Amino acid sequence: MELLLRRPTKTTPYVHLDNGSGTYIIAGRSIPIDAELFYNPILNWIENLMDAPPARIQFCFRFDFFNIASSKRILFILYKLVELQKAGSSVSVNWMYEKFDEDMLEIGQDYSCMIDELTFKFELYDLTELNESRMLKFG
Repeated sequence: MELLLRRPTKTTPYVHLDNGSGTYIIAGRSIPIDAELFYNPILNWIENLMDAPPARIQFCFRFDFFNIASSKRILFILYKLVELQKAGSSVSVNWMYEKFDEDMLEIGQDYSCMIDELTFKFELYDLTELNESRMLKFG
């Protein structure tokens, strides 16, 4: 499967989905004018994983902020990950939240309660300490 890579903009997050390397990251600010238009290629890419589900998926979300329309699409992504798990993949979600951003932590915990079929790991980060080796620094 081809790499899906989107550079961040002022309104859309960084996206790096690469089944070959096992990299699954969506991070940054998500306030697109048309959330459906932005997220449909991501949802389709994940749906295409069903053709040959990988043994293991660790999907990383690291949002600074997202709007309600994006929130709905994030939930759809999580539902797709549940489908992949049912198809045999071992799926976990790494929900990263910035130090002192309790709102983003709570949102992740809410998703965890709604999607209890997936294992969520909550990871605090300090923006000044992110580094490229973790593939989470961009822009």
